Amino acid sequence: MAVVVLGSINLDLIARIERVPGPGETCLAEAFQTSPGGKGANQALAARRLGAPTHLLGMVGDDAFAMQALRYLRQDGVDLSRIAISKERSTGLALIGVEPNGQNAITVVPGANSAVGTEVLTDLARTLTARDILVLQCEIPLEVVERAMMMAREIGARVLWDPAPARARFPKSLFRADIVAPNQGEAEMILGMDIPDVRAAKNAARQLRTFGAQVGIVKLGEQGVVWSTARGLFYLPAEQVEAIDTVGAGDAFAGALAARLDAGASIGDAIRTANRAAAASTTRVGAQASFVWAREVGL
Repeated sequence: MAVVVLGSINLDLIARIERVPGPGETCLAEAFQTSPGGKGANQALAARRLGAPTHLLGMVGDDAFAMQALRYLRQDGVDLSRIAISKERSTGLALIGVEPNGQNAITVVPGANSAVGTEVLTDLARTLTARDILVLQCEIPLEVVERAMMMAREIGARVLWDPAPARARFPKSLFRADIVAPNQGEAEMILGMDIPDVRAAKNAARQLRTFGAQVGIVKLGEQGVVWSTARGLFYLPAEQVEAIDTVGAGDAFAGALAARLDAGASIGDAIRTANRAAAASTTRVGAQASFVWAREVGL
């Protein structure tokens, strides 16, 4: 049993700003730092820190950014043996502006992530087994995500799909994942509906199941999380913390969720742990540097 993550690998370039500048406006940053990122890499690290044997598949450039992007993953024991290297494209970058209240604005430069294709899928076929859980997002080519999900279904592995970055139209086949877990804004875009509160989120989670998901989850940030299964609708309030940086919180949730499911936890128990892990990550600066270890969420 293991968590297998196929997704993006980035280096985050983070600026501390008073507010996100408007069109044509220049604002000074108070501080700057670099941090490993990318939704695939983030979720792999979050899963590994909660104790799951974790494999990451993706692509980096043949450049100095790659070593920095893989630093925490290598230190914490994520299997990186299937990482491909592009000679033509740089390692992916994310340009992140973080406001004092923890809100953020992100611009992603895909780089090598956009070149993920047949080579990586071949490696996935060699890695994934029926006992594993495959974690997918949307920062690599969508046709690769589709093919990976199809491969997982053929093998019999479970699939957790985080539909981020969201778009108004996704292939219907992607919603047949075992678990579909957008956040509030992503769910609004995918479903074409306003989700201002928990009641609306429950309806949204239910709709995700009508699209084919076995479990539909809608993450509401400070309002908590709702999920829909064949057994009904459920709601869990957010953990009460003082958030200083929300970068990577959704990835902390997804990685923790996958790790606990891989360990045999029920969907409800896995979501409770993921909720704690995501909340704790917002009390620290950065994405991967903020992810918690198993002991910090009572495991």
